[in-house]
This record gives sequence, structure tokens and C-alpha cells, in this order.
Amino acid sequence: MDNLDQSLLHLLTKNARMPVSDLAKSLMVSRGTVQNRIAKLLQRKVIHRFTVQLGEADVDHQINAFTLVKFRANRNLPSLSAIRKISGVIDIHSLSGRFDYVVEIRTSSLPQLDGVLDDIRAIEDVAETQSHLRLASVK
Repeated sequence: MDNLDQSLLHLLTKNARMPVSDLAKSLMVSRGTVQNRIAKLLQRKVIHRFTVQLGEADVDHQINAFTLVKFRANRNLPSLSAIRKISGVIDIHSLSGRFDYVVEIRTSSLPQLDGVLDDIRAIEDVAETQSHLRLASVK
């Protein structure tokens, strides 16, 4: 990955919906170059997906939680796949320490959050969870 790819990724990270023509203008290259670079980054799985980030007004009406998950077994790939399929699960990250993973959850109500947590706890290999609500983001 060269400097152009890095710059392109930086712009897409700020705004994944930026038109290709605007990306090309910012990078001082042709539209075709940008389109080819994006296609190659997708093919090489450098870019996994394009996503939507809610504005602050919408985020304030959402409930975000971070749930620490500890598995019973070392072989937890099927369990991770099951967690990933649960509606409301935004992201999963592996951890060092007492817990194996942190699961980011976003719902529109506490009862929905409770349901997501119940679904995670119902997975056979989940030994323990610990959840924390996001109160505010510090910038």
C-alpha cells in the first residue's frame, strides 16, 4: 500500500460516501485511478465495508454498551459467529486479560439491550459477561 492508498483510506474514513470525483480532486488524480484503487483495496480486503456513522443527535437517542465476554473453551469461532449475527451487535474486538472479547452493542431501548445480552449469554460457550453502558464520548 503506497501513499496514495493511505491518503484515499484517510479520506474514506472521514466520509465513506464522498463522491469519487471529489476524492479524485482531493488526491489530484483521475476518477479512474480512484475507482481502480478502491476496487483493489476491496479485493485485497483492506476495505472490509462502507458504513454509516450516526450524527450526534441520532447517537444521543441510541443506547451503546460494551460487553466483555469470556468463553469456556479455546475454540470460540462458532460462538463469535453466533454473536456477530445478533441484531444490535456493532463490532467485536479480541482482548488480552481476564475477558476474551469486547462486544459493542447499539440499541434504541434498554429492553432491546437486555434482549441482546440475553442472546449473548444463551450461547453455549459463553462463560461470563460484564456490560458497561456508554454515557458520553470524550473528544
